Amino acid sequence: MRSGFISITFVFFITLSGCSNEPPVEPADLVFSGGAVFTSDPLAPAASALAVRGDTIVYVGDSAGLTPFIGNDTQQISIGDGLLIPGLMDSHTHVFNGSFADVGVNLSLADTREKLQLALETIRETNPGNAPVYARGWQNHLFPKTGPTAAELDAIFGDRIVILGSVDGHSRWFSSRALQEGGITASTVDPQPGVSFFERDPLTNTPLGTGREKAGAELVEQFIPGDQLAYQQRFVAWLPRAAAAGLTSVFDAWAGAPSETDAYEIWRSLDQAGALTLRIFGSVREIDNATKIANRFKRFSEEFSGALVRPEAVKLAADGVPEGHTAFLLTPYIDSHNEDFGQPMISKADLTSNIETYFSYDIPVHIHAIGGGAVRMSLDAIETARASTGNDSVRATIAHMDFVHPEDIPRFSALNVTAQTSIQWAARDPSYFNIGSFVGMDKVENAYPVRSIMMSGANQSFGADWPASAYLSTYKPLELIEAAVTRRLPGTPDMPARNADQAVTVAEAIVAMTRNTAIQVGELDALGSLTEGKRADLVLLKHNLFEIPQESISTTPVLMTVVNGQVVHRQ
Repeated sequence: MRSGFISITFVFFITLSGCSNEPPVEPADLVFSGGAVFTSDPLAPAASALAVRGDTIVYVGDSAGLTPFIGNDTQQISIGDGLLIPGLMDSHTHVFNGSFADVGVNLSLADTREKLQLALETIRETNPGNAPVYARGWQNHLFPKTGPTAAELDAIFGDRIVILGSVDGHSRWFSSRALQEGGITASTVDPQPGVSFFERDPLTNTPLGTGREKAGAELVEQFIPGDQLAYQQRFVAWLPRAAAAGLTSVFDAWAGAPSETDAYEIWRSLDQAGALTLRIFGSVREIDNATKIANRFKRFSEEFSGALVRPEAVKLAADGVPEGHTAFLLTPYIDSHNEDFGQPMISKADLTSNIETYFSYDIPVHIHAIGGGAVRMSLDAIETARASTGNDSVRATIAHMDFVHPEDIPRFSALNVTAQTSIQWAARDPSYFNIGSFVGMDKVENAYPVRSIMMSGANQSFGADWPASAYLSTYKPLELIEAAVTRRLPGTPDMPARNADQAVTVAEAIVAMTRNTAIQVGELDALGSLTEGKRADLVLLKHNLFEIPQESISTTPVLMTVVNGQVVHRQ
């Protein structure tokens, strides 16, 4: 008995000695404590402390557990009355078009004809001479169905080339000189009648001044100078503003600087130089047959992928927008004399075939679909492609989804499709009434059924589509989160909520712009939540969003933004 006791004691002593000789925990570079942490991790959504070492989150828990991670060089940050959340991820945006407009002229703030007149006169006075003028952002609701006319621009600018893009990015406004120099006449054939076309005089067929979708796109390239360096400079100038807004990742749905290759070259050079302060998940546009685009995607993945950059999906377009009557609906436009449902930009057969090609290469797809007809057609195509290729796991996203028929909502989860929405559009702003006059107020009121989609089990993400918009053009995630929670424009508590039953909670809105977007771009293992072992992308807010009035969410200051463990913004 005694010898057995001695043996057991010896083993116990050896075990204790082994524990005491374990190496100490390596100190963290950053620790956050003393306040609320919302992790977006469904298994552990709340914490009060977090530690970062290098580019990785190494601890999430309470403040007592931080002690081993604090060393002489550790930065200790108090959360205080604020809130620490994962880095905010925009699921659909256009950073080059947006940054070009953000530091140039942006007409989207002119929401009355008087303001627009003043803005255009200001452009004229600040751009003397005869050089071509380009700006973007005019609001569709200020004009009739046929859009603004060349005569209106001529009255302000005279005999000068002027090209102005609409706020949604799907229409252009031309002066008479621009149409004339571009050779656009009554005999000019529309690029795709009913989809891409010039608004015309019904008697003479003369173009009136508005081009829808691709109509007149070549005139921008012909008259408006733009090179890679100019795009890079404006993008770099915008990056600090993105960081100050808490933006840490974006899916760029259609990049050109001015070409798609130029855009990726800029991202790659900044990434390699350590000058990129947010993650870029890019797209490859479907501008050729599917096999060539699949090969282009593979080549881009090899050439341009880096620490913070990689191509994510092929971008397709199923339809246009209701403002131009180019959205493909399930019911006719109510302001049309004929049974006009709008037309898809691609046939259902071609859309299905193309998606089958991408799925066979295991390439994700990201489809623009606004009308209920386009949404259903996209779901049908994905369903067929999943069945024919046997690939149920490759990522698929349908973007915007303004109008979704209730019968189609369960199909997102069943088909493993992410529902992506520009949620700041879900307000009773002027575009609400404008679009309602085209499609019907009942349909426009019930648009963006994001809560129903979430409750169905589908993955729902939010993104701004900046600078394109129905009304509010923004890149700031907190404005989207407030709109999702209130179903109003940010900072307008007196505005009636739009279909309030579809409002989401603060937690659900944050998750949509963190974890759910990480799922959309295939990065849930590394991003989207404050979880040990994931990349250190995080945002410290001055106020706790769960404890402040909902209408002040969008004005909450961002105290710190961290990307890949590096502090890229600190107030």
